[in-house]
Amino acid sequence: MKACCITGPRAIPMEKIHYVRQALRREIEQAIADGFTGFLSDMDKGTNSEFTMLAAEKKQEIPGLFLEAVYPHAGRMKVKNKQVKHLMSQCNGFKLISQEYSRDCQFAANRYLLEFSERVIAVSDGNPKSNTAQMIRMATAKELDVRVIELAENTI
Repeated sequence: MKACCITGPRAIPMEKIHYVRQALRREIEQAIADGFTGFLSDMDKGTNSEFTMLAAEKKQEIPGLFLEAVYPHAGRMKVKNKQVKHLMSQCNGFKLISQEYSRDCQFAANRYLLEFSERVIAVSDGNPKSNTAQMIRMATAKELDVRVIELAENTI
């Protein structure tokens, strides 16, 4: 199974939500056209949940798609939000990295995402110290296909 994963900021500026959704939808559709059937997300707020929502919509159209939730720690799985619970119900697979939160659990989740993906879709806010920038550097070092959606390029 060819898989891709998502990385991006937790907070997307309100004026850029529509742009990000359109760009993510295009990237998901292109991934499917390129033969990708696996979509991995750590189910975090913002970019990752937007990606998961759009991939889940595509999964309704194409039941053969595989949506995997990768949780850095068990606390992330304890949600009360109905929308997030619905997204969780759309996932075919779940990977729990650590029972408890630790400083390293997000990094371990990132390594898992990159280990099982051939493509990384990244929404970048340009912050070189962000988790997204770290993921892009790691994916580039592994010679994965990295598709970057730049928030700064949006000209509304």
